[in-house]
Amino acid sequence: MPARNNIHVPSESWPFFSWFVIEFAIVIAVAVVISWQVNPFFEDSVVMYGWECEQTSQITDCTMSDEPEMQQTALNWIFWGIVGIVFAAWYLGARRFVLKRRIL
Repeated sequence: MPARNNIHVPSESWPFFSWFVIEFAIVIAVAVVISWQVNPFFEDSVVMYGWECEQTSQITDCTMSDEPEMQQTALNWIFWGIVGIVFAAWYLGARRFVLKRRIL
């Protein structure tokens, strides 16, 4: 039986940039999970008392609300800030020590 030299070798045909895309997706996923798990610790620090306003004709009466409200926008900033910190820590700090040599 004759031998053929048209064998498919995946390491030679796989695009090199796709490993960076896979690494990026893994880092973002880990950063989002870490931020999602840490975010409840900050809920007590973003509580504030809002205003309850009632308007009768042209006069508006505002009083402090009795129940505290959580500021969701502040929690969003904290969430994405933690994601950014983990992302920056990986690419600016840990990556050069963990990936000293090529793995794949």
